[in-house]
Amino acid sequence: MIRRILVILLLIGGAVLMEPLRVPTEGVIAPRSLFMFGLLLLTADSLGLLAHEMGLPRILGYLLAGVALGPSVGGLVPASVVSDLSMTNRLALGLIGLLAGAELRLSDIRDRWKQILAILGTQTVVVLGLIVAAVVIGRDFVPFVAGLDTRQTLLIAFLFATLLTVNSPIVTIALLRETRANGPVARTTLGVVLVADVVVIFLFTIALSLAQAGFTAGQVHAWTILRGLVWEISGSFLVGALISVLFTLYLRFVKREIVVFAVVMVFATAALVSALDFELLLTLVVAGFLIENVAPVRAEPLVHALHQTANPVFVIFFALAGADLQLREAAPLAVVILVLSAVRLVGIVIGAGLGAQWAGAEEPVRRYGWMGLVSQAGVALGLATLVADRFPDVGLAMQSTVIGVIAVNETLGPILFRRALSRAGEMEPRADAANAPDAPLAVPAVATASSATSE
Repeated sequence: MIRRILVILLLIGGAVLMEPLRVPTEGVIAPRSLFMFGLLLLTADSLGLLAHEMGLPRILGYLLAGVALGPSVGGLVPASVVSDLSMTNRLALGLIGLLAGAELRLSDIRDRWKQILAILGTQTVVVLGLIVAAVVIGRDFVPFVAGLDTRQTLLIAFLFATLLTVNSPIVTIALLRETRANGPVARTTLGVVLVADVVVIFLFTIALSLAQAGFTAGQVHAWTILRGLVWEISGSFLVGALISVLFTLYLRFVKREIVVFAVVMVFATAALVSALDFELLLTLVVAGFLIENVAPVRAEPLVHALHQTANPVFVIFFALAGADLQLREAAPLAVVILVLSAVRLVGIVIGAGLGAQWAGAEEPVRRYGWMGLVSQAGVALGLATLVADRFPDVGLAMQSTVIGVIAVNETLGPILFRRALSRAGEMEPRADAANAPDAPLAVPAVATASSATSE
């Protein structure tokens, strides 16, 4: 532990000493951005190992490194550098999406579809209801609805509540990768958060359209809403299917440099979905799912390659996610943020518990399943940014509140999920050894089972 702390201090000290030599950021990624990127990754990796040695999720260390060095706290990695590295963050998100889709096996969906839908449905309804009620009741204390009439308050409260229903497939995959967990809680949680990604897009699009109509003189056009939903969802599925075909051909006829090909495909997909207004994460989750479950090739080489790159990819994503959290803007709303976070947590506990009970889920899922649904990450933050763009008056205040809630859930969620996996007895006994700093990278139990299914 002392060695980890010393490494962190040396890295930060080196950054302070290098500060007078900074080069202004212009055009392409500047030398300073590249240096700060290396600093951020090394610090995040060291803090992640330190958190692991303390019995905490590595993700927590990655996030704390980003927060500590980012614009909100230390300022050693300024906002301009974080902006420069957005391309890298998108790459990490895409690779995680592919891995998430490849981990979702069709056999698990067939065996657990009742549990997945029941937990997702009840959790979504309960969280939406409680958050809307909390915002309406406390409207005098919630800045983004202060001064609005009752109709507008309800519409904005519903839009805000949809942002808080977002879960984090990325955190789920990262924890399953770290703990090598495999069991009812792990499989059910993964299924819920991946299916929820599709549901949330529907809910958010409807809520955003209703809120926009409520702040204009026009009426809500159901056809416009439906057309936007069909375009985004179906387009993401079609592009995901196309990407899976390209991967299938590559895995059948080339079979070399799979990681490099995956990186190129992620960047190409990101450019395409950005131009067409599709969802990157959903597109690549679909691609990974089809490669694993439908493609007439063994997905093992791709899954193995993605797992080999998993550690640095998770470090990149969560370190940049921590640096991107503008906590100074959320600080004045601390009480409101804590109350709303608590309301969301209560809604998840009640909703997931009822859903698991109605679906006849296993005892570990009924007792601990809710603990894997607390985390939030970049998807919720991206949706909040979109709201801020569409609603300049109330959107910025809502974005600040969402950022604060995400910060709470990003910190608490991984700890709870790891504890749930431990209490359910699903963590691989060799996980600590396999993830030790000097141990060779091993393919998790989830990937091994996935490979067996492909064969």
